[in-house]
Amino acid sequence: MTQALAGYNEHGLFLATDSRATRFAPGGRPDFFNVQKLFPLGRNCAILSGGAGVSVPLCLALRREIARRRGLEDLEEVVDFALSFLSQGYEAHLEKSGPEPEGFRHLYFILAGYDPEKPPPGFQLFLLGSEDNELPLRQIPVAQVVVMPRNMGMEMRLFQALRAGLPLDQLLHMSKEFLEKQAQLKEEVGPPYYYATITSEGFRNITI
Repeated sequence: MTQALAGYNEHGLFLATDSRATRFAPGGRPDFFNVQKLFPLGRNCAILSGGAGVSVPLCLALRREIARRRGLEDLEEVVDFALSFLSQGYEAHLEKSGPEPEGFRHLYFILAGYDPEKPPPGFQLFLLGSEDNELPLRQIPVAQVVVMPRNMGMEMRLFQALRAGLPLDQLLHMSKEFLEKQAQLKEEVGPPYYYATITSEGFRNITI
């Protein structure tokens, strides 16, 4: 189970995630391993995946296709394309592999980006998701903060911090503390953790 956080204010947009993934050995024993789940989609956009394991290869396939389509740069056009592309990819996966195991029949994608043509601050978050192998994926309304799986306490803390205008480095440190705490509570959450920011200067991986 991926634990992911994202949010933005006038300083920019931040993303944070763990890297633990789960597969099941013969007999149903869970086997944990690490995968990268956060990827740039060009200069001003990124995607973060969670839920079913197929979400990561779907992200990589989307990244390759967007890179091939060099004119696809407008953020809302990227989101529309991603919604269709990821839905088709997930449908093909389910047709080939069958339904996911119980408890793993959901996936989601956080798309984040900067559009200088939008009213200030120009940052946007989009959440695409599917529950119980639902097709096609749907766009889920979100505001200034996304925490997946949801944690109302952390959402409120981040919302207050964003409203107070905290800089991105402090927001990332809040996210790091939350991820480390979740890792202590849940075996399916664990390091290494990945962090990134998007500002008017573009996407940047961050080391904390």
